[in-house]
Amino acid sequence: MKESENLKISEKIIIYIRKSYEVVKMKLNLDFLKTFTKIAEIGSFSKTAAKLGITQSAISQQMDSLETFFGAKLFNRTIKGVELTEEGKILLKKSKIILDNIELAKNEIVKSLKEIKGTLRISASTIPGQHLLPKYITKFKELNPNVNFKIEVNDSAISLSKLLEDQADLAAVGSLMGYDINKFDTITLTEEELCFVVSKNHPLAKKDTLSAEDIKNQTFILRESTSGTRKESEKLLKDLGISLDDLNISFELTTTESILTAVSEGTGISLISSIAASKSEAAGLIKCLSLPEKVTSKRKLYLVKLKGEKFEKYLINSFWKFVKEF
Repeated sequence: MKESENLKISEKIIIYIRKSYEVVKMKLNLDFLKTFTKIAEIGSFSKTAAKLGITQSAISQQMDSLETFFGAKLFNRTIKGVELTEEGKILLKKSKIILDNIELAKNEIVKSLKEIKGTLRISASTIPGQHLLPKYITKFKELNPNVNFKIEVNDSAISLSKLLEDQADLAAVGSLMGYDINKFDTITLTEEELCFVVSKNHPLAKKDTLSAEDIKNQTFILRESTSGTRKESEKLLKDLGISLDDLNISFELTTTESILTAVSEGTGISLISSIAASKSEAAGLIKCLSLPEKVTSKRKLYLVKLKGEKFEKYLINSFWKFVKEF
């Protein structure tokens, strides 16, 4: 046999060994099955990659490994994306059982050890995230030092979306408007009022209460449309007989802090959380003005979890119970 032919055979053997090694390694990687079920749900490699925060190439490599391991094609490509083959449908059914049982085992082991540990993911809107959650987290960590928290500050709509998409374990928000509340369990963290804020040198700062006409004549600053504060503000303004078309809206900002800065610099007036506004007012930067008595500006701030979860996650429920009893 020629030396070149021997070399080709050696190369084939090396390739075979590498593939075999990848298959063996894949047996221990549950993430491949999790990725597979997510692709089946979304119907697209690229959208799944974006959702999971990994490259499309990594997605393809994982699915190639699964197909090699099971010896079957799992997806057919279509104009709209990908769809499961018959073999893929079989794997999806069994994958869900496997992943469910793994989750059950993890929860039962944690309970058996009677040790609360792990990472709790919370997506929170500005006021709960920055002003309310820290006290709960600090106390809970004192009692359970092996628990870590991953807090993302988003607006209410994004926070609830992350909860629904299993990108967060809990959400802390200032509004549930626009969502089916039957999907959620909630704890009321506190109740607060929204208040109009103006700079300390603003002509309206001499007043204690604003009228609808006072508001219509002013340059107005709003939170972004998906913010809980924005939704509650629109409802409140409507109760005053004011639509957004009646206002001179200068711009929208994505955080309460940026609005407070803009207001303190005389850029305009705004309607924001009294919890956040009180600190700036105490510092002499702005003034909070009350609303006419006929209008209520109270709103609740919530901690939220999904109702009827398939698994009773010990860490989530432990923190939930702690907050409820705090």
